Amino acid sequence: MKIYLPLLVFASASLSFAAAPEVSNITAVQRSGTKLVDIYYDVTDAENDSLTVAVQLSSNAGSSWNIPARTLTGDVNFNVTPGTGNHIVWNAGADWNRNYTTQGKVRILADDAATTPPIASMAFVPAGFSNPGKEIYTSAFFMDKTEVSKAEWDVVYSWAITNGYVFDNAGVATASNHPVVNINWHDAVKWCNARSEKEGLTPCYYTESGKTTVYRTGLSALDNNWVDWDADGYRLPTRAEWLKAYWGGNEGSNFFPWPSSGGSWSDHINGSFGNEKNSGDPWDDNVANPDFAWETTPVAYYDGGQIPAGVDMANDYGLYDLMGNVSEWCWDREFTNWYSLDESQDDNSKGPNSGLGRSRSWWGFNWNKGPSSGSHSNSSAVTFYYDDGYRDDISVQNYLGFRTVRSR
Repeated sequence: MKIYLPLLVFASASLSFAAAPEVSNITAVQRSGTKLVDIYYDVTDAENDSLTVAVQLSSNAGSSWNIPARTLTGDVNFNVTPGTGNHIVWNAGADWNRNYTTQGKVRILADDAATTPPIASMAFVPAGFSNPGKEIYTSAFFMDKTEVSKAEWDVVYSWAITNGYVFDNAGVATASNHPVVNINWHDAVKWCNARSEKEGLTPCYYTESGKTTVYRTGLSALDNNWVDWDADGYRLPTRAEWLKAYWGGNEGSNFFPWPSSGGSWSDHINGSFGNEKNSGDPWDDNVANPDFAWETTPVAYYDGGQIPAGVDMANDYGLYDLMGNVSEWCWDREFTNWYSLDESQDDNSKGPNSGLGRSRSWWGFNWNKGPSSGSHSNSSAVTFYYDDGYRDDISVQNYLGFRTVRSR
């Protein structure tokens, strides 16, 4: 019997340095007779901190880091100990099967930044690739475990309107513990700044590139360069960050954030894994209040109180409702054919710096829960779709909410 191996050859690996920690002596060799690549590296840190380690792979000698690096085991992701001979195994058969290069290079990125969330309501999302099929590298960040509830919105909103902020919409919700909706993109961005200032943090959004005037009023078409991306305040996730968070580390061959490989996506639809039509939650058919026909559940309702009972439905990063409940505003602008441009795959992509509208992201079933984007028919009764389209940033929708992130 013949065994056909993938056409994959890795040349000597590249070297990557950060100010602290420092990475050296990287090697990468395909394991004979397999589709596995053994990656070795040394890493030191002056304070001997626990590290977050990510891998980038290139098929063109480092001109671009264009190979997916999701199926990794060993001394990678977070809580990596500094030392020599650290070892990572990359499953090329899972991530890059039947591909070939003689110009392959590996880059190791090590970060000693804290992985403990700054507040208990946020979760740590490690560095790595996001956007299956588009392969955008994102640095580590912190994200709200849940969508912003109406109660949380109201606390910051009440403070903001007495401290120089002007919103276009006050927000509504099915109940105070459900996601706030009926807000536009500008409302969400200004609320992020207000939350930052209320907590004594540095705001992220400004009205010009000098970053001297905090964005508190009006409908400014904010520019990527008007954002303090390194500030400790709150902001909207980029599209790449949202998708990185959504998958919860389960990209690879899975259709969904839960184990769902093999067959077609329709084989793995499971309404009990998120707030979707026919999921069995008490808000599934909101006849009592038809004005709120989007049928939200309380934020983090999928924490053991759903079907199947007693199962925590947070993803592997500890995040809720990225599958279902409401669509969520993201930072990125709309720009035709953006993802056909090389620039779209830059590390920590912020999206195009021109264009109309802003993106929103949601995975779900469209069963009278709002318009779909890129839909695929499943049956006469239900449509499954990955909703990652764009909306006019000054309009409101009753199925659009948001959650915030922090860089540190």
